[in-house]
Amino acid sequence: MKVSTGIVVVAASLLLSACATTQSEKITAANGSSVGLYSGFASADMNNNRSPDIYLREVTPSYTAAGVGLNVLTSVLAGGVAVNSFSKENLKGSEIKALPEPTKNYLTPRAKPLIAKWLEKNGNGYQYKNDLNIVAAQWLLVYKDLSSANSDYELRYTIKFYKKPEDANMFSAWVIAECTPTVVTAPLTDWQANNYALVTKTTEKYMDSCLLELDNQLPRLLKH
Repeated sequence: MKVSTGIVVVAASLLLSACATTQSEKITAANGSSVGLYSGFASADMNNNRSPDIYLREVTPSYTAAGVGLNVLTSVLAGGVAVNSFSKENLKGSEIKALPEPTKNYLTPRAKPLIAKWLEKNGNGYQYKNDLNIVAAQWLLVYKDLSSANSDYELRYTIKFYKKPEDANMFSAWVIAECTPTVVTAPLTDWQANNYALVTKTTEKYMDSCLLELDNQLPRLLKH
């Protein structure tokens, strides 16, 4: 599993702050500790200038051959110039509308008791001022080998956890962690069988591993 941490520029922080202050719910432990939890989608400036995947995105070699339909947003932070280089994972592909991105409905409900348990053990009654954010970034089924007529396909999934420090001001950077489980590869027909049953099963395993990563990151994210 890949986990990365980092700092974002002030302008991105301000954009995220506006999003993170809405639609949050409070997680409260028995000892009175509490933190707001926001679950949604990563903004483009936090996602390498890519739109987050609202549905499963399927990219076949035909999209690369066409060379059009990049799933890239122009970055206002880069002076109006998109900073992404051409990559198959940036191709728009096809949205599988029968498969909405599952993080909010699967991972987030399982994260709530995990967070409450951590607060009960470590929160000491502290009530956090700044929300903890769980955002979906990528859910992608993409060919592995362009040169192969029967290429296997990789199922990719990425989410991000982030939070402003409790002593933060408007110029403070976010504390960020990213979860990108090791990809599983299979033929496209296997992924598509039975209404993409293998996609659903594999993604749930990905999310379970990201719950473990969230648990590992809570001491850093909820430091006060």
